[in-house]
Amino acid sequence: MAELLSKSKLERGIRFIQKHRLIFFIAAIIILKHVLLTGLPIFAHPGADHDDGMMVKMAETLLNGQWLGEYHELTLVKGVFFPLFLAVNALFGIPYSIAIPGFYTLACVIFIVGTKKLFKNEWPLYFIFAVLMLNPISFANETFTRVYRNSLIAGQVLIISGSLIAVYLNRFEKNGKLTFWAVLSGFGVASLWHSREDGIWIIPLVLTVILICWATFYFSKELRLKEKLIKGAIVGLPVMMLILSTVLIASINYAYYGIYTTNELNDSDYTKTIKLIYSVEATEAVHNVSVPRSSMEKIYDAVPSLNGISDEIDASMDRWSWYDQDVAVREVEDGWFFWSIREAVANSGYYRDAQTANNFYKQVNKELEEAFETGQLERRKTMPSALMSPWRDEYWEELPKAFLVTLHYVAGYEKLETSVLESIDDGRNGLRLFERVTNNLAQYPGEATKWNDQLRIDSLNVIQSFYQLVGVLVFLLAGLAYAMITFLLFNKKWRDQYNLLDFWLVLTGLLLSAFVLMVGVAYTEISAYVAISYWYLAGAYPLIAAFNVISLYKISELRLETKKEKSQH
Repeated sequence: MAELLSKSKLERGIRFIQKHRLIFFIAAIIILKHVLLTGLPIFAHPGADHDDGMMVKMAETLLNGQWLGEYHELTLVKGVFFPLFLAVNALFGIPYSIAIPGFYTLACVIFIVGTKKLFKNEWPLYFIFAVLMLNPISFANETFTRVYRNSLIAGQVLIISGSLIAVYLNRFEKNGKLTFWAVLSGFGVASLWHSREDGIWIIPLVLTVILICWATFYFSKELRLKEKLIKGAIVGLPVMMLILSTVLIASINYAYYGIYTTNELNDSDYTKTIKLIYSVEATEAVHNVSVPRSSMEKIYDAVPSLNGISDEIDASMDRWSWYDQDVAVREVEDGWFFWSIREAVANSGYYRDAQTANNFYKQVNKELEEAFETGQLERRKTMPSALMSPWRDEYWEELPKAFLVTLHYVAGYEKLETSVLESIDDGRNGLRLFERVTNNLAQYPGEATKWNDQLRIDSLNVIQSFYQLVGVLVFLLAGLAYAMITFLLFNKKWRDQYNLLDFWLVLTGLLLSAFVLMVGVAYTEISAYVAISYWYLAGAYPLIAAFNVISLYKISELRLETKKEKSQH
């Protein structure tokens, strides 16, 4: 009897494990990943006032209930989401080395749950989850150990893409489920938008999913008009949440500083000033420089407000020119030009409050427009975003080449590395501030790396090396599989029998979203500054990884199904 009971328990245990094997697999990968990452020291750079230091100081003022602190030239130039993320984690005492991997882990879970309906069985989810969780972008130096906003981007992209895929796949399901995924995607979109100034690259994916869903509702004969309108409104929630989050942050900024904007680099009178200066026809062609010093001399002559602070502008441009690729040229590349102008205006005393700064830029804009109208300055076309350099004819040839370099860079996981980096002390207890806000120890200058940390780092780099070894080949095979699926899509029998349309739409969305980001980075590389780097491209890595697995899985499934059908005949 005892043996029978014992055997019965064993069988029940085996059945339980088999039934929940995906959950056990997910748990095992999560534990492995977090064992490798938890407790690793952060890289702190408090002296980076325009980047790392700014984020941590913003988080500190949020924790102190002071919103973003006193107004100055660096107050409203970068998104609030990452500092808010740091502040919330600090409030709950969650270490950075748990919070960042934890956010990415949650994003991976959301992605596989969101795409689950795409597959006939759960086996593809094992591969997708493992490939995404062990993706080196989630533990590389610049996107993990460094305390900066790029560490959230890969996770945000997975939340957005996974939940949008779920919105599409569940568009005819109950409204409660559809609402859940729409709200989740809205959170992802809003968080990305308020993390980086270039988050606009994800909008085409969002709008495309919404429009496809709306089209299917419109042509559906099974849905009544009321249900079409309700579902249409639910699907539009991501855009509504983005608008509401923008209004909320802009309103808080207005209450604190008297300026209604979420970010002065994207939407303010300062933005218009930079765009108008970029509109001035350059007097000479300088690589990565849209506004050479000779153009500034012309602008001084035509714009009294800028002429009045010309000494400060020249001095600021002298300082920022040291960041250029060719220091000897003494020009300021587009990636730093807008900072030099902002710094010069601050040094001239106009940043004592937001209204004073705004009024100065309004006057500059008025004078620039008048100079264009009177012919003192010649106008040229600019790009839609003030952060993008004006187009040049040679870019028609340079951009495709730069894009291919960028694509190879991402597909091959080039230059990703994980190590324990020594922090850079600012001499003002900045390292202590980083540790306090992140609840994580920093690696101090001259401090030896612990043996157990180095062992984990070595293990992570082995994983990284594997991705680098097979990355390009896997992407090429996935691209070939995608081309075959695209070809088969034109055959109605194959399309309907194997659900090819849904797969093709998902794969196309993932691929094109990654391409939009890569084109943007490639354009910045040829026009402004060195931009082809994995921290700027962080959002592309999970998209390409998911594209690879799903594409290869589907073509393998098609091959097995056709073999099975042939054997039956």
